[in-house]
Amino acid sequence: MKQIFSLFALFCFTLVTAWAQTPADSTRWKPDESIAFAQYDTLALEMDLYFPTDDVEQHPCIIFTYGGGFFQNNQRHPDIQHLCRRLADDGFVVVAANYRLGLRGVQFKGPVSMIKPLDHAIAMATEDVMKVTRYVLDYAPELCVNPQQIILMGSSAGAITSLQCDFERCNRTELAQRYLPEGFRYAGIIAFSGAIFSRKGLEYKHDIPAPTLFLHGTADKLVPYKQVKAFSTGFYGSDKIADAFKDRHYAHKIIRFTDEGHAVAARYHANYDDIIWFIDHMVKDPHHYEIDVTIYDPARKKTSWDEYDAGALYK
Repeated sequence: MKQIFSLFALFCFTLVTAWAQTPADSTRWKPDESIAFAQYDTLALEMDLYFPTDDVEQHPCIIFTYGGGFFQNNQRHPDIQHLCRRLADDGFVVVAANYRLGLRGVQFKGPVSMIKPLDHAIAMATEDVMKVTRYVLDYAPELCVNPQQIILMGSSAGAITSLQCDFERCNRTELAQRYLPEGFRYAGIIAFSGAIFSRKGLEYKHDIPAPTLFLHGTADKLVPYKQVKAFSTGFYGSDKIADAFKDRHYAHKIIRFTDEGHAVAARYHANYDDIIWFIDHMVKDPHHYEIDVTIYDPARKKTSWDEYDAGALYK
């Protein structure tokens, strides 16, 4: 039962409070436009849009979903804005949207008691990202987006949500059928320390998943690197998902950071070249690669995120 506590890894306290650097002039990274895309009673959800400065009619689109344990909104943290502007400068239309935070105010009363709130939180975030996807599809010409090149990218809770969106699309769940057109396929998924939650195993029944880039620390104590199962319910980390991709020959690349913890979730600047390589070679010009990379850096200094345990959260 102690091991299942990792299931609530994503209750990581905010992913981004540990970011090492904030740009000196953060006003440079502000979005070009903000649009409300959903209304829940008094809660309005907004997406921030970042546009390239070229005059190309269609661009690939990256929908970025931030981390924060499903209880903190980090959409406009300067480091997120820095990343989004950097991607826009490299020719992508970037959408960073907030989503409902299903674990805000939840108190921990034992591992089993958290399974239902976890399921609920992931479902809400997944629905909201699918709504963003539908908005981008519906307004693709106005946004200068190529509807065949929509990429999901996320960190921690955002990586979980991104992987979950594609998993539900592949299984044509009720949620996916409600928001995603028949035949639609994400062009790629990029997941920094992500996982998939399922009550029915890790199976892709109706479609193959999008090419996926996984980045995960092997010693992650928050979002599990391998898997956690309780009865028929499983929380499948990057290692387990990549094994399933390998068995079925689905296109993917996994970068395993030996002995690193949840700090990998915030490595999108450090591994920016890996993001661009993946998009250039497996999305824009989609070659079928199955790549497994292990990185070990014995000189790397450990951070608090490497040792952080979720036990202190949700008191």
